[in-house]
Amino acid sequence: MGFIIARQPIFNKDGEIFAYEVYLRKSSNLNKYPPDIPFNKATYILAEILSEFGIDRAGNGKKVIMNVSLDSLLNKTLDILDITRLGFELIPSQIDIGKAVYQNIIRKIEELRSKRVLIVLNEELYSSKYLELFKLSDVVEIFAKNFTEERAEGIKRNGKKLLVSMIETEEQRKAVEPFADYFEGNLLGKPQIVKEFEIAPFLKSTLMRLIAALNSAESLKEFAQIIESDVGMAAKLLRFVNSAYFVRRKEITDIYQACSYIGMENLKKFVLLLATNDYVVVENPDLWKRSLIRAIIAEELAKKINPSIKNEAYIAGLFSMIEEILNVDKIQFFKETGVDEKIIKAFTGEEKLLGQILTMSIALEDAYQRGTEALTSLTEEISEQVNIPAIELEIIVNDAVKQAEDIIRI
Repeated sequence: MGFIIARQPIFNKDGEIFAYEVYLRKSSNLNKYPPDIPFNKATYILAEILSEFGIDRAGNGKKVIMNVSLDSLLNKTLDILDITRLGFELIPSQIDIGKAVYQNIIRKIEELRSKRVLIVLNEELYSSKYLELFKLSDVVEIFAKNFTEERAEGIKRNGKKLLVSMIETEEQRKAVEPFADYFEGNLLGKPQIVKEFEIAPFLKSTLMRLIAALNSAESLKEFAQIIESDVGMAAKLLRFVNSAYFVRRKEITDIYQACSYIGMENLKKFVLLLATNDYVVVENPDLWKRSLIRAIIAEELAKKINPSIKNEAYIAGLFSMIEEILNVDKIQFFKETGVDEKIIKAFTGEEKLLGQILTMSIALEDAYQRGTEALTSLTEEISEQVNIPAIELEIIVNDAVKQAEDIIRI
């Protein structure tokens, strides 16, 4: 699936380009944000591409304004950018950020302002609920369709500049012209493509960094710190441990508590799952679902055959279709991302038991795709090999399908 980084000019009162707003879009529609990409991942992708492409080049020498959700402001990826040429347009978070995280966001904005970074407040955050954000903003954005003189005067009265965006008609332009400081919309200047790309390379880069970090972590506290550095992942981990996938007496609300609940043995597996899910579910949803089914089947088979390798079995199943998903050489990808040698050997045939479990999980998932008759026939055949009742194997497969669907929705 193709994506682009687009830019749209923002004009001042003199009709000169003041800045370019830069954002993520699908190749098929330059005017609509792809809703299946989480905001925090869009920030990561945008920061990576701007770093590689060059901010001055992306903005034609003008200031570049990035759309950044509140939680994404804490994304460490932003640290790779030279912020002297940047502005940030604050948009609502997709997750419940809580009071503690909100205060961290306020401190981050104060830090950015001290470095003269332009802060633009999106219309959706222009309310009494976000009064602190309003006070810290330099510019407030109002959509042309929602513009009123009263709103404009209220913004200007508080010493803020006014950006009116989504100007589509001459009538809208004339109505806002006496009040706005900055103007944006298709009538004035349409989005332009800065760079076209595929999501897959960013998944690979993310996994390489994440695996390296996880391999260096030696305690639950270090794992928790890694997860907390990505607000989106932290929220998903909490949703995950509080989902039907686990059985617990009360809700878990703390990242360290969540890490302790899962345990060191399972933590790497689940973090990899959450990180991979954000990208692959967008690029190849069907292949990703099948990979999840294989992972769960492999883990359940390993629990019955040799529980000591259940985690390796899960990860082997999870990455069993990575070649098709990312269009990469499977073994080379495993080596580059630091996947356990035992898992690599399962695919090469050197690790016989793990390889056998992987082969069976792939075959069972394939049979499920072909229908009930194919699955029943195969479970009877495998049952004789591993001494697990055929009906039990069918239950494992059907449960894996349901769990995979639940995980994708997290």
